[in-house]
Amino acid sequence: MSLQNFIKFIIFSNLLMFVGCTPKTTSSSTEVSDKAALHEDPDGYYSCPMHPQVHDHKAGSCPICGMPLVKVKQPAVKEKTTTVKTDSIEVTDQQQKYANISKIKIEKKDLTWTLPVSGRLMSSREIAFQVYESDLSQLKIGLEFKGTMSSVPSQILLGKIISIDQMVDPSSRTVRVLGQLAKGSFINIIESSFQGEIFNTIKNQIVVPEEAVLRGGTQDLVYVFTTETALSPRKVQLGLKSKEGYQILSGLEADEIISTGPNFLLDSESKIRSQ
Repeated sequence: MSLQNFIKFIIFSNLLMFVGCTPKTTSSSTEVSDKAALHEDPDGYYSCPMHPQVHDHKAGSCPICGMPLVKVKQPAVKEKTTTVKTDSIEVTDQQQKYANISKIKIEKKDLTWTLPVSGRLMSSREIAFQVYESDLSQLKIGLEFKGTMSSVPSQILLGKIISIDQMVDPSSRTVRVLGQLAKGSFINIIESSFQGEIFNTIKNQIVVPEEAVLRGGTQDLVYVFTTETALSPRKVQLGLKSKEGYQILSGLEADEIISTGPNFLLDSESKIRSQ
């Protein structure tokens, strides 16, 4: 083989290797999404109440959560993928029904906070409580308490806090709180154990049910309806917890509509769609 032919052979071989190693082009994510989302059944299609991106021609179970697929009458809408990530999700009325999602309107109300306590009667009218230092931020002189004595369990005793010690017991990490029984609660006993609760009513507070709050390690969320079918997670700052629910210190306003129910499903769906 001549030198000229050898050079041509090398060039041709390298060209074949370059062509053979060139990766094949794939269809865009939009095209893939279009093919997966488009079902042209004239009678509708089957979809998951919690995962509307799931479409099928026949009844069955959702491959994501296992819920039974629901028949949707109208043809599926052709959707295009987008690079914009958002936490907001759309949940139709039918999906809300199947997922047991309820709507509540935020209204300001009175919040009653209680702290279980135990103590001992020091005189005919004074009771000494031991309160953990972690609960001191909620206590103040003048708060009311109620409870019963072990010696007279049938009688409900009422009173008010009259003093709070400034020193913490280093072994128990508690502080002595002194309460005085109301005049109507006077009993002729100077030594007995006491079981009851200190309580306080805070007026005009934003309070949401416990099931409306999604507790997290670094943040707490509430899902807010921005339209009739659109929900968006909202970071909130929690305050006191009572029988009525959580006190909201920031993040929500009166008259907003929030979701109650399995908000963990909404959170999972939001994270899936934002990826």
